Amino acid sequence: MEPSHETQQQPKKKASPFKIILLLLGSVLAVVGLGGLGWGIQTYRQMYAGTDISLLDKEPARSTFFYDRSGAVITELTNARMEYMLLNHFPKIMLDAVTAVEDARFYEHHGLDYQGIARAFYQNLKSGYTVEGGSTITQQLAKTMLLTPEQTYRRKLKEAVASLKIEDTYSKDQILEKYLNYIYFGEGAWGLQRAAETYFGKDASQLTLAESALLAGIPKSPTNYSPVKKPEASKERRNLVLSLMAEQGRITPAQRDEAMKEEIRLAAPAAQQTAKIYPSYIDHVINEASQKYGLTEQQILSSGLHIHTNLDPKVQQAAEEVYRNPDFFPEDKGGLQSGIVLMEPQTGAVLGIVGSRNPDPKFREFNYATQNERQPGSTLKPLLVYAPALAAGFGPRDQIYDTETDFGGGYTPMNYRKQFHGWVTLEEALVESYNIPAVALLKEIGIDQGLEFGRKAGLPLQEADRTLGIALGGMSKGTSPLQMAQAYTMFANNGNLAKAYAIRKITDAQGNLVGRETQPVLEPMLEPGAAYTMTKMLEKVVTEGTGRSARMDRPVAGKTGTTQLPDTPEFKDRWGNQIDGSKDAWFVGYTPELVAAVWLGYEKTNKDHYLTTTGGKYPASLFKEVVSRALKDVPVTAFSRPEKYRAYAGGRKRINGENAPKYAERTGESGTAKAAGTPAAPAAAPAPQEAAAAAAAGAQAQTPEAAGAKGEARPAAAGGAAKEPAGGQPGAEGTAAAKEGAAAGGASPPAGGDTAAGAGADGTGADGTGAGEAGPAAGTGGGTAEGTAPPAGSGSTAGSEPPPQTAGGGTGAGSSTQPGGDEADAPAPEAAAGTAAGTGTGATP
Repeated sequence: MEPSHETQQQPKKKASPFKIILLLLGSVLAVVGLGGLGWGIQTYRQMYAGTDISLLDKEPARSTFFYDRSGAVITELTNARMEYMLLNHFPKIMLDAVTAVEDARFYEHHGLDYQGIARAFYQNLKSGYTVEGGSTITQQLAKTMLLTPEQTYRRKLKEAVASLKIEDTYSKDQILEKYLNYIYFGEGAWGLQRAAETYFGKDASQLTLAESALLAGIPKSPTNYSPVKKPEASKERRNLVLSLMAEQGRITPAQRDEAMKEEIRLAAPAAQQTAKIYPSYIDHVINEASQKYGLTEQQILSSGLHIHTNLDPKVQQAAEEVYRNPDFFPEDKGGLQSGIVLMEPQTGAVLGIVGSRNPDPKFREFNYATQNERQPGSTLKPLLVYAPALAAGFGPRDQIYDTETDFGGGYTPMNYRKQFHGWVTLEEALVESYNIPAVALLKEIGIDQGLEFGRKAGLPLQEADRTLGIALGGMSKGTSPLQMAQAYTMFANNGNLAKAYAIRKITDAQGNLVGRETQPVLEPMLEPGAAYTMTKMLEKVVTEGTGRSARMDRPVAGKTGTTQLPDTPEFKDRWGNQIDGSKDAWFVGYTPELVAAVWLGYEKTNKDHYLTTTGGKYPASLFKEVVSRALKDVPVTAFSRPEKYRAYAGGRKRINGENAPKYAERTGESGTAKAAGTPAAPAAAPAPQEAAAAAAAGAQAQTPEAAGAKGEARPAAAGGAAKEPAGGQPGAEGTAAAKEGAAAGGASPPAGGDTAAGAGADGTGADGTGAGEAGPAAGTGGGTAEGTAPPAGSGSTAGSEPPPQTAGGGTGAGSSTQPGGDEADAPAPEAAAGTAAGTGTGATP
């Protein structure tokens, strides 16, 4: 009997819990994914159905309205000036140029170029910032004509959906046709036909390859690539378009090279629409709307917007009235330009702008008040040197030794006419705009501290500006009147910088707010006491120093600035000497109610077109004329003194020669410039990198083209006579009158003694902020060292001591004690002559 074989039942394998979880999770994700996909498809269909692209078939004709600060309509503008042309009217080379630079795959994609988006993403990621965009021509058309300017993902999604619908509705040729007719080409030209007429005076069908490439490059940035305003940038952009066309096989390399050789030849300007009134202000408003609200120029001028501004008609009309009068520009050699910006210092509201002297301004022309980039000269000194010094604890009566100084690396800045003035106070150095003390003070406080302060004030300082020469206004890039006016608001506003803004709010055609309503933005820069002390010092620039042409019947503070001609053969006389002239002239000043910045100069300075004036003459006069008209019938108010203000004058600190003697203590010396035998103070220790960099830059402040500015030149005393600090005795110019000279009020500060509140009548303000710069008393006979009549009632500062008498060694037969400062301003008519017949050694009490 065979044994039975029973089959043994194997135990079943249990499913792994992990696999079960993965299976369940996968199922859930699949369901969710399918649901999300379904939701996405449904959302797309809804957005697609709700996207209205019918506007593309209508010529835009909605005007934009501009309002002043009281709500009254200033003007209205529209872009309904285009001349619509069919695509076959444009040459094929023009179409190739546009697609090459704006959308190379235009005829291949369906509204969205995924390859282009990926390429742009990669390039931007690799560069660390945006260098390339991925928008197609279809997207640009949708964005310009159909959508609001809000910068949100939802708007980008709407743009994508609209692009797809446009591609479904219109052919490629129709899309390109609409794009070329609606796009803005700058200089008031809407559409390609008007652009061809505006720039080249011809029909679009007659455009050459080089002309087509130039026009194709403009729409990306009509202001920056305008062949009228920026021909070099426009030419570079044109050549880029030609290179792209060659790379893409649209033209041959030979055609590219031939077109690149062509010079840009523009037609004579044609009559174009402009704002009916206040063109400079309206142009700036358009720029601000583009920069701050993300609006394109076409949206601004074609979307039926209502733009409410800060324009004050009284202020604006005052500026335009002065700028229309050629009598205020007496040295115009043809083409003299100027710009002025007026702001409310408490809020930053831009109240008025005149951006050129052109009698018939064109729409969107260059604005010298807001777009200009010029070296500001000595108007930069309060911002980068003296204000940071006050913030660091220096006082108006702290002293700097003004003598020829090598600051290291061969950088040896000079005062005007190579004059030196010995020990001068901070206040005197600012009032007279001396150069060497400004550089020495910047070195003392630290160049990085000065630059940081300037950048915080909104100035476009560059890494190349990190040299001691920046103390004299030698910016590598330059700045505009708008930026300078904004920076000076801190002095008139208790140390708070008010950010400039022209637009209060924008609403659309239905009354909905576009973006946010603008509120004043204040940024603390200085303690109120330091700002007030700065204001009192800058008041003396106007009452006693280089800015006397800005004086009016109300409190005024400000600073002059002048930059010299380039040190090139073009500006040499036949003996090889530098021509005595200027490139740029500035005045930046303020009252309690207004702050204004004025620039004067030529668009292109050459041997036939340069200034013979300085910031203290015509720019200061322009400031006075405009501001006095703008404030007509406005009650006179004083600068507001901060609560619990306690003046600090300083007087203990000495810079640039700690052991150097005062001129008054060097018995038997004339106090003249070093060239006349005056011993110099010990040379400052070589500065670290910044001084060497200044020298390497070619002594920046000595040549404007190397970013240097000359100090503000004023007629010099005979023999280059040096002066005591304000509050000390006048320089021993050798006049007989000086021998009888200064009585009470000629006291110099005591050695090592700080002075606080309670300064004399001629301290920094009647409240005695502590400058204590008492000039010689009325009736000195010799006047002050500036050659101006001394203020009546001058007195010595409390606590000051009379210095020892010094025998003056200078001889001055018939010489005048004209100012020895660094502004080349003519003395005011009431300046004291300060002359004496014969020669003599004037003993200075």
